[in-house]
Amino acid sequence: MEIPIEIQASIFLKDFKKIVTQERGLDIVPRQENKKSLLQLGFTKKNCKHEILNLSVSDYCAGPKPDKDRPGVIWEFGKKIRGHDVYIKLKIAEAGSVRIAKCISFHIAEFPIINPLKK
Repeated sequence: MEIPIEIQASIFLKDFKKIVTQERGLDIVPRQENKKSLLQLGFTKKNCKHEILNLSVSDYCAGPKPDKDRPGVIWEFGKKIRGHDVYIKLKIAEAGSVRIAKCISFHIAEFPIINPLKK
């Protein structure tokens, strides 16, 4: 029996947030697109972390999807922040026995955000 996506997303978020708050913290990939959006939103990395820690299952967009560039899976979320739809792509990476909470994308969405689990 397949686990419903709401449950999978909930487990992922709980695990991701645990790594951020109790283990290694959050790595935000310094992509140009992310930096530009943080500037446009008037955000620091601390604001970004706060928004990620407040993600819920209703913010889910897609995933788990295989990461095209590295081993592991990607989860996609989106939410309205300061009047903008913001696209958030997260991953739990592994380096040996260390788990790393990575924010690969945190930028103003290029396309409308669809949250299939939003009630």
